[in-house]
Amino acid sequence: MLSLPINFGKKSLTNLNQPTIQSLYTYPLKSAGAVALQKTQIGDLGFAHDREFALVNAENKILTAREKPQLLQVEVALKADVMLVSAEGTAIEIPLNAEEESVYELELFKKPAFGKAVSGKADEWFSGLFDEPLRLVRLYPQKLRQVSAKYALNEEHAISFADGFPIHLISEASVADLNTLLEKPLPGERFRPNIVISGVEAYAEEAWKKIIIGDCVFDVITATPRCSLITIKPETAVFDSNQEPLRSLSAYKKEGNKINFGVYLIPKTTGTIALTDAVHLK
Repeated sequence: MLSLPINFGKKSLTNLNQPTIQSLYTYPLKSAGAVALQKTQIGDLGFAHDREFALVNAENKILTAREKPQLLQVEVALKADVMLVSAEGTAIEIPLNAEEESVYELELFKKPAFGKAVSGKADEWFSGLFDEPLRLVRLYPQKLRQVSAKYALNEEHAISFADGFPIHLISEASVADLNTLLEKPLPGERFRPNIVISGVEAYAEEAWKKIIIGDCVFDVITATPRCSLITIKPETAVFDSNQEPLRSLSAYKKEGNKINFGVYLIPKTTGTIALTDAVHLK
């Protein structure tokens, strides 16, 4: 019988200590590796360069690790104005401002999205890596997707190639609590967060309304529904045969037809945040 974690059902604002930022991550190429940050610019779309690039197949569908798990093994680094992408012993440097004139209407989760071609050289490199015709596209800022009106707080909020919201936050304590159920503990990176908070109780983030980091204010919008992506083992690009950690989460974090872990944020102000910034909760 599956035992529930020690903080099952708790939603608390109580701090164990002063909350702090444990980690900051951006994901310049959708579904590829994370870039750990010391600090980052926060714009209307969230973290600088987050999900700014994506791979598209011959049907103009944006690829994610759900369909192409090997994407999780593609490493990404940022240096100056260049994105360095590497995998299987090869690498390519892609200028962050690289784009061509062609604009493509794409499909992401069965809805329209738009991207600009980056370069034939990049297309050739990725096509060779995955052994199929692929195109690298960059976000087209003139035609951006919008956060669902259900969650937009009576405003329009644009998003990048992210799944549905600009920023994803988890807490170190929530990950530790989940790990009490798992045979092999998972790192928080499995959940692909932008922000990891420490110094709070497990699942406290679910009760927050606002979070202030440095001089940036974020609205906490909704819990993050999880899918099969978190069951992929990045080291092997293979789905977990026991569907973990989704299976364990379903025992105590299922609400309706959704299994939640973490929360989505929308930035209310722009600016810069850093690992050393103070964190205030409301």
